[in-house]
Amino acid sequence: MDAQECKRIIGQNLRYDDAKRLLIKLVQVESPQTDLLEEEPRVLSLIRDIIRPELERSGVRSHIDTRGNLIATLKGRGQAERLLLVSYAMNAAPSTMQNPYSGAVVDGAPYGIEGECVWGRGACEQKGSLAAMMAAVKFAAGCRTDLPADLYFVISTAGETGRHDSLAHVLEHGGIRADWGIIDGPPEIQLGNKGRVDIRVTVRGKQAHSSRPWEGINAIEGAVKVLERLSRLMPYPSDRVHPELGKVSLTPTAIESFPKATHTIQSECRIVFDRRLLPGDDPEEAIAELEKAIGTIEPFAIEVKRRDFMYPSEVARDAEVVRALAQTIQIMLGRDPQYSYSTAANDTGLLNVKGIQAINYGSRDIRFQHTDHALVSVQSVHDAAKVFAFLALHR
Repeated sequence: MDAQECKRIIGQNLRYDDAKRLLIKLVQVESPQTDLLEEEPRVLSLIRDIIRPELERSGVRSHIDTRGNLIATLKGRGQAERLLLVSYAMNAAPSTMQNPYSGAVVDGAPYGIEGECVWGRGACEQKGSLAAMMAAVKFAAGCRTDLPADLYFVISTAGETGRHDSLAHVLEHGGIRADWGIIDGPPEIQLGNKGRVDIRVTVRGKQAHSSRPWEGINAIEGAVKVLERLSRLMPYPSDRVHPELGKVSLTPTAIESFPKATHTIQSECRIVFDRRLLPGDDPEEAIAELEKAIGTIEPFAIEVKRRDFMYPSEVARDAEVVRALAQTIQIMLGRDPQYSYSTAANDTGLLNVKGIQAINYGSRDIRFQHTDHALVSVQSVHDAAKVFAFLALHR
């Protein structure tokens, strides 16, 4: 199918109201991040009980893997690049947001947005792009035409976990053989992002009753000394600068002491640090730098340990998947694409490491992420759906 015929068919049949209905339906289902992370029952239920039946009613066959991720494959007959679309079911917890799962349609004007918006937790993040991808895949499945190559659609149980575990499992066990990948993102072509390694520093002392502090070694005091030693690395532990992503950063994000007992000198204190990475950075070097800066602090025992890790990512503006997406935006939306980078870590680097040329695109609106005003433009979701549908039918 040529490009203009593809545009005509999508324009006539992929309706604004279809994208709007899907978006409202998804936002009205609770799927928050909890301590259970990817095993949260409400996240698993959204995929199993809401999304999968919706896809299957349109003829999209899928399976749910042992971790709860949904994997759908639309077989193509041509020799074009095989495309993987990745979206997420989990969103941030509602916190102080009012009516976080109403799915109400509101005027975007008070928020600097033209037209209708849908209100709800996750709308401006995962669920807007998820609705767009679902609308596009449902449309592609219903078209009576051969796809130019295989199309894979993954809905991950992650979204807020800050680790690759969910998508890594899909790539290892899901039978996906893709050339290009597009992961949920903003309405610009996101060419790159920082990576991240979480580092836990454990300070051990000796517990004692707090009425006799001289009998113990207070791990809290040791943790203070660790923070003092690392102060010269914060917030910028390196002078290296990326032209778009800037510098890396080192930030303490959690601190906790043990035992959980009153009137007790603490024998252990744990500090978690968020160390951002630029494309090309080695996480082991970042950990070694932090370990060297801490050094030895008597009389405390100190352990430095790597925790969750996400790859940085960067693709060139002339990469094949970028050029294909840019051309699609021009054809379907009648405008030149914009390009962006993100300081946040996501799964795109994992795809690139695995040999799938990947970028981010969708309907995310970072202005409202994790705020009390999480909402997304319905038009932006519809626009993203049209772009995804074109790529499904024409590559």
